[in-house]
Amino acid sequence: MPQSEASVFRVRNFWILLIGTLFSVIGDNAYFTILGWFVLNVTGSQLALGTTMTFAAIPRIVFMLVGGAIADRVSRKLIMSISLSMRAVILVLFALRLITGGAHPSLWMIETMATLFGAIDSFYYPASGSIIQVAVAEPLVSRATSILQTVQQSSTILGPLLAAGLLAMRRYGLMYATVGTVFACASLIVVALRLRTLQAQEDDMKTDERPKTPSVFRAISEGLRYVTSIRLLLIVMCLSLCINLLCTGPLNIGIPVLIRSRGWTGSTFGEYEAALGIGALLGGVLVSVLKGLRGKMLWIGACGAVMGLLIASLGYIPIRAGGMLDMAIIGAMISIVNIPFIAFLQGFVPADKLGRTMSVLMLVATGFTPISYTLSSWILQQRVPAQALLTGCGIGIAVIFSLLYGSREYRRVDSHPSLQGESDPAQPLDA
Repeated sequence: MPQSEASVFRVRNFWILLIGTLFSVIGDNAYFTILGWFVLNVTGSQLALGTTMTFAAIPRIVFMLVGGAIADRVSRKLIMSISLSMRAVILVLFALRLITGGAHPSLWMIETMATLFGAIDSFYYPASGSIIQVAVAEPLVSRATSILQTVQQSSTILGPLLAAGLLAMRRYGLMYATVGTVFACASLIVVALRLRTLQAQEDDMKTDERPKTPSVFRAISEGLRYVTSIRLLLIVMCLSLCINLLCTGPLNIGIPVLIRSRGWTGSTFGEYEAALGIGALLGGVLVSVLKGLRGKMLWIGACGAVMGLLIASLGYIPIRAGGMLDMAIIGAMISIVNIPFIAFLQGFVPADKLGRTMSVLMLVATGFTPISYTLSSWILQQRVPAQALLTGCGIGIAVIFSLLYGSREYRRVDSHPSLQGESDPAQPLDA
């Protein structure tokens, strides 16, 4: 029976996913904020910060496609729960090492921890990005996705704020133990999910009529072929790739270096990241009010160009309040760019391909992360000011988003059937 959009708030699974997502994203954002400042404080080297972030990113790229294929074959709840609990174990063990063995471990130990964390993390996001279709009824998927995306953006406020409070204490063992506890709570919450299946329909089929489950590598290949067969999807993928190269390294390495060069503390870094999250939340609310920018998707190019110009100006704002305001507007632009495209994908990609499609998107979105980290740290190591790095990359982002309007497919995106209520997504094939 059809259900109204408001009824999503009466669905048990929706609330479990919402709270679990809140804890998970808080943990992620707190972890990366603390990790960046920790490495910079322990080593004093921009290059060491870049290599650590690179070691954290490479496993995500290597395992992301495998994680997507597995998410289309294995219980997504199980994947998410195991990933969250293993990340909790890694951080608690690292915290114990800091408490018992000193607060200045060797760089190789930090990089090993970051690598393991990244490898386990890579299996979580394809599963979490596609679980909504088997967690709530099909008519509620679009509404639930939009709300969950907004919650994810709000969590980017709380994570850095948690990190800022912990960094003010300057006890890194306690910091990592606290973040590990957050991941453990998220794992316990996710276990309570009850996912929909089509097992009954499968039982009614004759044995020779049941679809054969492809191998992991064949599933990956099919996912790649599906993505490359849709021109608009290819445009989104290429855009994500370019933005990742120009944005990830400068923001995650350039900003802490900029803050440290001005003599500000790690708490200030956390406040900058929290301001980014506040802006992302407000942007998410705006997108929700505008119903996912249906009929207004062409705004995305202009908002992305504005985001680039704001990044370019960030290094030349001398006061913390001004920098935080700039970060907040950048965060709003990020939400306006990201959320509508994700909801768009959820609307027309078949459920049996959604895990692989999301993993390809995430792979592309993080594909140049190691290169971005390495180049950013190398440039800063050559005594190039952080302001110059941010300016160059910000201008590049503005140019790339402006070029979107040269694509006929993008100019016609608002007429796509999935935005006109004409799409008919396939039924979920697994849990």
